[in-house]
Amino acid sequence: MEFLQTLLAIGGGIVLIGNVGSVFYKAFHPAAQVKRDVEELKDHDRKDFEAIQHLNKMNKAQCSLLLSMINHMIDGNGIEKMKETRDDIQKMLSE
Repeated sequence: MEFLQTLLAIGGGIVLIGNVGSVFYKAFHPAAQVKRDVEELKDHDRKDFEAIQHLNKMNKAQCSLLLSMINHMIDGNGIEKMKETRDDIQKMLSE
């Protein structure tokens, strides 16, 4: 009889430890998951910001090129400005 009580006490302790572990897991796992998700979103945001900055630079270069072409068509000059703009665009494309 004493063996059975000891066995039941050990089984009860195991169940109690399992339940406590389950409560801790349910309490802390969502917070850890949210933290991981926030870090991942920050990383994506940083990468998106860098890509947008690069697109803005390319957009400015294209506008500068178009402006140089328009000026060249109007007065036939500005070849040096067009060469400078071409070099700027080539440098941006190689980055």
